[in-house]
Amino acid sequence: MSRDNDHNLVLNNMRRLDQKYQQINADQTDFMRRQSSGEQPDPDEFIKLLEQQSVTGSAMTAQFNLFQKPLKTALTDSR
Repeated sequence: MSRDNDHNLVLNNMRRLDQKYQQINADQTDFMRRQSSGEQPDPDEFIKLLEQQSVTGSAMTAQFNLFQKPLKTALTDSR
């Protein structure tokens, strides 16, 4: 696989993970809105959202590191 295809794959994965992360944040906001309006949403739902947020954030960090690695290699090789 060429370097351009690798970068495109990483960037597409980052976009997908970012969209998922934003959706999780929206779901958390909705949970808190429901709670502040007097509803009693299931606390396990919020815990699940926090877990999803953590896993998604870790995946985003891993994808970002994959994106940076070729750049770091190129910079090191050019010294």
